[in-house]
Amino acid sequence: MDVIKELQNSEFFIQPLPKNTVVAMAYIPFQNARKLYSPEHGIQMGTIFPELNKPFTPDCKNGGTDDD
Repeated sequence: MDVIKELQNSEFFIQPLPKNTVVAMAYIPFQNARKLYSPEHGIQMGTIFPELNKPFTPDCKNGGTDDD
């Protein structure tokens, strides 16, 4: 059973941003679990959510993260 797929297809799935966003307003998108780390890997990474795994590396171009 794939819990993530079931949640994404359920009434509990939340769109990341409101439908009617306004210019010049700050929004923090809702997080919907798409993939999860195993508990062991999550402990090593400090989160079970890969989207939140943003290691700080000051010499990278993308605001201190390793993302391309």
